[in-house]
Amino acid sequence: MARDVRRAPARLNAALAMLAAGFTALGWLAWQGRAEELALAADRQAAVQAAATHAINLMSLDHRSIDSTLNRILATSTGEAKAGYQGTMREVALANKVQQTGVLRAAGLASYNARSAQVLVVADAVIDWADRDDPAEERFTRWRMTVVKESGKWLVSRAELVP
Repeated sequence: MARDVRRAPARLNAALAMLAAGFTALGWLAWQGRAEELALAADRQAAVQAAATHAINLMSLDHRSIDSTLNRILATSTGEAKAGYQGTMREVALANKVQQTGVLRAAGLASYNARSAQVLVVADAVIDWADRDDPAEERFTRWRMTVVKESGKWLVSRAELVP
């Protein structure tokens, strides 16, 4: 009987140690899951922010500073989108003496995976032409932008207008 009394505290201590180890493991797993969840949310937000920044850059043109504006646009684009902007944007802005101020209204994630995402963007712009007497014109634009992750950075690879 004395033996059983001595073994009881040892068994209790072993059970408590295993229970503590189990709770520690569960806590660590929960913390890991939360860290992954936060990283995923930050990555999704970065994809939306890349498209929003690109839209504002597209909507804010000034023929007097077109080179710096074009550099900002090219820095946030890749692939098909970048090739399209390199083509004629500079010449058109200079020829028409465009001054355009854009405002982002909304941007939201339509689909997402680790390498690409679809972002819907709504923006407005007030467009003025320096050499015309016409009043400034307001335009309301909606895009579906495809963003891709290249070297850890989200870039717009395609920007299509949505009717």
